[in-house]
Amino acid sequence: MKKSVIWLGLLLFVLGSLVACGKDNDSASSSSGDGGSSSEPVTISAFIAEDLFKSADIMQGFIDRFEMDNPDIKVKLETVPHGEIYERLRVMVSTDEMPDIYQINVGHSISYLVEDAGYLYDLNELNSASNFSNAIQEGTQLNGKHAAFSMGVGVLGFHYNADMLKEAGFEEPPKTWDELLDLGEKLKADNKSLLAYSGKWTTGLINVFHWTFGNYALKNQEFKEAYLSNSIDWSKPEYREILMDGFKKFNELNEYVYTGSFTSEYGDAQQAFVNEESAMVMGGSWDIGQIRDLNPSFEHSFMNLPYDAETDNSYIYTAEDGLAINSKSENLEAAKTFLDWLFSKEIYEDITKTLANTSAMEGVGELDPVYVDIPQWLETDRVISFANTGPIEEAVITKLGETAQKVTFDGDIEKAADEFINEYNSFKE
Repeated sequence: MKKSVIWLGLLLFVLGSLVACGKDNDSASSSSGDGGSSSEPVTISAFIAEDLFKSADIMQGFIDRFEMDNPDIKVKLETVPHGEIYERLRVMVSTDEMPDIYQINVGHSISYLVEDAGYLYDLNELNSASNFSNAIQEGTQLNGKHAAFSMGVGVLGFHYNADMLKEAGFEEPPKTWDELLDLGEKLKADNKSLLAYSGKWTTGLINVFHWTFGNYALKNQEFKEAYLSNSIDWSKPEYREILMDGFKKFNELNEYVYTGSFTSEYGDAQQAFVNEESAMVMGGSWDIGQIRDLNPSFEHSFMNLPYDAETDNSYIYTAEDGLAINSKSENLEAAKTFLDWLFSKEIYEDITKTLANTSAMEGVGELDPVYVDIPQWLETDRVISFANTGPIEEAVITKLGETAQKVTFDGDIEKAADEFINEYNSFKE
C-alpha cells in the first residue's frame, strides 16, 4: 500500500513537471515571434539601389557591423540597378509586398505613393532624427512626417577636368553659355567631347532644363509657385518661350556630348570622364566617391552650369535619396533599431567617409575639396529644387527628355513642345 502511494506521488510530480515545461516552451515560442528570443532572431528586409552605398558590398559591411552589435536582428539586403528602384517600389506597393526599409527621395512621386498607401513611418520618433541639419529636416518632410533619413546633401552640377580646359585655352571654367559652346568647339576640333551624361538617368536625360525652369523661377514668383506645385499654365506665351529656350540650349549642347550619352548608364558617363574622353560629366555632389573609385588620383573640380549670367543662375539643390521605414512592418521595432543605429552620428560619419558624401548632419564628416564652393552657393538666394523631385512628375520629366532628343534629331521644336505640354497637362489634371 505504501509503495502504491509513493509511486502515485512520483507520477503526479512527473506530470506536473511536464506541464510546467510545456508552459515555458509556449512562452518562449510566443516571445520569439516579436524578436524577444535570442534563439530566433528577427529578420528585416532592406531594399535599395545598388549605388546608394556605392555598392551592395559596402552596405552589407555596415549590416554586418550592426548584426554584431544586435545579434537578435538580421537584415536581408536586396539591391537593384539605379534606374529600377522606383519602378520596383511601385510594384511592391501595388502588390502589398513592401520591405521593412526602403529607399526614397522625398518629393519624388514614389514618396506620395507610399504615403497614400500607408507605408510611410514618421522618423521623428527615432532618436537619430535630431542629428540632421534643420535644412535637411525641413527638406525631408512629407505631410508633417520626417519621411526619410537622407544620405547627404545634393547639388547638381558638372565635374570638370581643369587640365583639359587649359589645353583648350580656358584657364578657368566657362562663365557664360557662349563660352561653354566655344569650349565645346575647341574640344571637338581636337576629337574630344565637352560633356558626358547618362541618358538612362532621368536627371541626366533633361540636363539643361533644371536651369531653364530654375532660373526663370528666380525671376518670376508666379512661375516659381506654379513650378513647385506642378501647375504651370503652358498656354501663357512667356512660359512657352522659356520651354522653347530649354529645347534650344539642349540641342546646342548636344553638338558636343560624348557619343552614347543618350543611352549611357550613370557609370558609363563617369568612366568616360575619368578616361579623359570628356572634359565634363553631369552629376552632383554625391558623385565623388564613385569618381575616386574609378581613379583615386584623378584631379578635377566642380562647377555650376553657366546657363545665364552668374547673377541670374540658379543652384539646383536637393536632399539626397535616403531610407524610410514601412509603417506596416511586422518587425517595426527592429527596423527602427537598425535605422537609429545606421544614422547615429558615429556610424553616419563612417558612411560619409566611405562614400565621400556631402554630410546632411552639422559637424559630422568633412567636405571634399572638389566641392569647396558649394557652401557659398547654398548661402545665396538662388537655390531651387531639382525639377524631378517634386516640381514635375518623373514620367513627365522622362517625356521632356524624349521630346528634347527628338529636337536634336528632327529639329521640330514646336512639335516637341506640344508633345511635352500634353504630357504635363495630363498629369496636372
